[in-house]
Amino acid sequence: MAEMQNKHRLPLLTKLIYGSGDMFGGGSLMLIGFFYLFFMTEVAGLNPGLAGMVLLLGKGWDAVSDPLMGWLSDRTRSRFGRRRIYFLAGIAPIFICFTLLWMVPPFSSQIGTFLFFLTANVLFNTTLTMVMIPYNALVPELTPDYDERSSLTGFRLAFSNIASLLSAAVPMLIVDAFASPANGYLVMAMTFGLLFALPFLGVFLVSFETTKEVSKSRFNLLGDVTQALSNRSFRRLVGVYLPTFLGVDVISAVMVYYLTYVLGRGEGMQVSMVLGLLLLCQTLALPVYVKIARTRGKHVSYTTGALIWMILLPVLWFFTPETPFAVVLVLAAMVGMGTAGAGFSPWAMFPDVIDVDELVTGKRRQGIYSGVMTFMRKISSALALAVVGWMIDWSGYIANDDTIAQPDGFLTMVRFLVAVFPIFLVLTGLWFCRRYPLNQQRHDKLRNILATRPAGTADLSGEAGELADLLYGPLPDDINNEVS
Repeated sequence: MAEMQNKHRLPLLTKLIYGSGDMFGGGSLMLIGFFYLFFMTEVAGLNPGLAGMVLLLGKGWDAVSDPLMGWLSDRTRSRFGRRRIYFLAGIAPIFICFTLLWMVPPFSSQIGTFLFFLTANVLFNTTLTMVMIPYNALVPELTPDYDERSSLTGFRLAFSNIASLLSAAVPMLIVDAFASPANGYLVMAMTFGLLFALPFLGVFLVSFETTKEVSKSRFNLLGDVTQALSNRSFRRLVGVYLPTFLGVDVISAVMVYYLTYVLGRGEGMQVSMVLGLLLLCQTLALPVYVKIARTRGKHVSYTTGALIWMILLPVLWFFTPETPFAVVLVLAAMVGMGTAGAGFSPWAMFPDVIDVDELVTGKRRQGIYSGVMTFMRKISSALALAVVGWMIDWSGYIANDDTIAQPDGFLTMVRFLVAVFPIFLVLTGLWFCRRYPLNQQRHDKLRNILATRPAGTADLSGEAGELADLLYGPLPDDINNEVS
């Protein structure tokens, strides 16, 4: 067993360079999550309701394109493999499209501004999908080992958190260095666009693919979603993943409003300190959760982080402008320690549900699962963020006018979105986590079965059938006919 594990160990350099690719996935989404709604309403002057529609339609397109990209990456033929070619192709579009997001359009009308931001979002989200779906799907190709996958996910999320830290702490410092906020945001976008784009040259060079099979089946979005959700382990994982990251999305979207209007801490340095400290502690806590995942299980690492996060959230309701800034910073640090575990664990679990699918189908279909998983998140996230924009609009928010105090209804709405609503989402994630059937012992049995049977076969006799029944559940008719 030890010899087999050593065989599948990845060099440290490979882990580091592969992990650096998630600076784009984690950093860009963190930067957009914290500042984009605020930028569109405060700097570009877009109505919050229309800004919510930009997020809804942009992310809606993003969600629809994800399964298509998963299907395409499973079927791509190139000299560089099925996934790696997209890392090379995405370098320039990452820089260009991210920069477009943060340009203030030269239109005086709300409709013109809305259409500009919508177009920029569609272009950016297309690029994000083109690169990140193959990137997510590559983990099971790099190693079949349970612990190595946890380690690889840890490196990836460490870089994601480093980029998220920079994306939280640095943008407002750059913006505040310019007399014009519009110019500041543009320079900030160009700086981070380079940071997100360049690592993919290294990812392309060090990554490899072990699966040479190219799927020839037709694209069937509904069929892919239905079949993926027939996998019990995947279903439960989605139940953990979606509520957790929806909580992150909602809090991120309103956090700058919370700091600016509820706490009166809207100066660039103070915003950078709060968000930066939160992300720094999240990054520092990550190795602890990797250790917990290895020794106690990935479900335990999630539960630990989610409970810390959930217990601290209500405190935010009671903060006021009179709350000492040091207390705000301490709570931000503690929240970061909790969100580290809640954010790490679902993606650490993801490669293992691909093994469950291979057990019953004999195929490696990580592209479909990666596409479906992010499809479901982005559809739900699009709806949630649109509702956040509409709720801010309905609550009486007054954009970019320091001479008028924000109404109490708006301040109460922001408190609710930051301190109360996410609690229900975290509770949902914990409920599904308790019912997640795939622990390390069962995964070891699963890997042994896959290692000892011919590739591409799906023999479910004996122990394999018992494990499939426990981890996958009843087989759909199309799969059942194939293995019968």
